[in-house]
Amino acid sequence: MKYHIGLFFLLGFILSCGNSIESRFPMEKRYWTPTEYDDVIRKIHFGTPDGERFPEFRNPETAPVIKKLVDHQNFLVILSDDQLGINHRSEVADEFFKEYRDLVDAYYLTDRQDKFVYGMELIEILKFGLDLQLYYFEIGNTNIIKSADDPENADIQRTIRSNENAIVGNFNQYLDLVNKETSLNDEELSAFAEGIDVYFPKLFEKYPEANFEKTRNKAELMLKKAKNESVTASLKKILNQLP
Repeated sequence: MKYHIGLFFLLGFILSCGNSIESRFPMEKRYWTPTEYDDVIRKIHFGTPDGERFPEFRNPETAPVIKKLVDHQNFLVILSDDQLGINHRSEVADEFFKEYRDLVDAYYLTDRQDKFVYGMELIEILKFGLDLQLYYFEIGNTNIIKSADDPENADIQRTIRSNENAIVGNFNQYLDLVNKETSLNDEELSAFAEGIDVYFPKLFEKYPEANFEKTRNKAELMLKKAKNESVTASLKKILNQLP
């Protein structure tokens, strides 16, 4: 009888270890490449058992996974390395951008009360995306210019301007979250406002000649709707900082 009890606990221990965070996700790796992102996001989005929550900050067991997913160093270690070829970095940036969009799709969930199920996680994912795009579009444009016979060619310049408009439009979409203000709590809204404070000035600095008229219009409209003090303060800041 004692043998059977011991065997039961041994089997339970083995099953528990087999379902551990370390066994499911590559936590031993210092940085995650797009390959790791693809595997991890797929396991989270499609492999999480019914009734079990996705990795989230408030769960000590799974928090390391979401923290790893939103760690900017994963892409910075490659995209900010000038010793690497621009074409290589452009390809990696493309892959990271795809994984970022898949990550947003996975965590953009609301409950029956229209509250975000993973509000803080979603905000940090979106901030990860804002930072990533500052590198993604710059590297892409640099690669286009480097590969062009005549960088001043009208078609090349048109493509460059189009990419600048694209990143401005993507940043404007971040402000759309004001429309979901009631779906977020105060802590999440403060984190959202921090994203405005940190990344919009970097966008303005990187593309001072870009057309920000839609950004101005969006910020003014969102300012009229916003109720949270942190959000309204951040919207006022970027209106004052616009080139």
